Amino acid sequence: MKTHALIALALLATCALSPAQAPATPSGANSDYLALSREALNKYYEMRKLLGKEQAEWKLGREVLQSRIQLLENQLQDLETKTAEENKTITGTDTERELLDKRAKELLAVQDSQAGNVEKLEARVRKLWPMLPLSLQSKLQGQYEGIPAPGMKKEDIKASAAERFLKVLAILNEVNKFHGDIQLVNERRKLKDGREVEVRALYFGLGVAYYAGSEETADVAGIGTPGPDGWQWRETPEIAADIDLLIGMNKGDKVAGFVPLPVEIR
Repeated sequence: MKTHALIALALLATCALSPAQAPATPSGANSDYLALSREALNKYYEMRKLLGKEQAEWKLGREVLQSRIQLLENQLQDLETKTAEENKTITGTDTERELLDKRAKELLAVQDSQAGNVEKLEARVRKLWPMLPLSLQSKLQGQYEGIPAPGMKKEDIKASAAERFLKVLAILNEVNKFHGDIQLVNERRKLKDGREVEVRALYFGLGVAYYAGSEETADVAGIGTPGPDGWQWRETPEIAADIDLLIGMNKGDKVAGFVPLPVEIR
């Protein structure tokens, strides 16, 4: 509820306040502002609905993949057990050799099927990686480095398909958690004037983020949005006080209220 309230307040402020923050407007203008506010809120809830659908589809797909992995591992174990039993009783006849060859081919086919599914997931993770905030990348760096590089030869990949799938699953689970919440993190940011300062960045999932300095750097503020090549940041010192107030509300240091902030709806 806290997450929805803060984003709704930000959207209302963007659409309901004029750039000049006029204290009074005609009744007709008020109607226009309310209509814009409702439109913005409708777009926001449409976005949340789409996000919920994507999360549900991913959860279902994950469960299906986990079931397939378990089934394939059971099949592999069964094949290995049967192969071991047959090795004990093998007499060296051509018939028995053919049976073992057939079992080996079945085992390879199962392994290739597993590897193909995992490779598709790994490709999605590599495409998503630049859009993650640096703090989240740092947290997931170990799992990400365990993903084979594109075009790597199969014989050079030491990890099994199951091990690779677990790394991908760990990354996507953390990304999903981050995207479904409001996260406040400390970051270092380089400004246009050449300064590199420590800021507090408030991420609304992977949709938008606001950052602000403190004390000596109280005039520092900006807005960020993700892109295919990483997050794009724009300095907005004119709303530094508003962003600082929003961060204080999120931390519980300040009383919740109405905070006007710009936001881009895609």
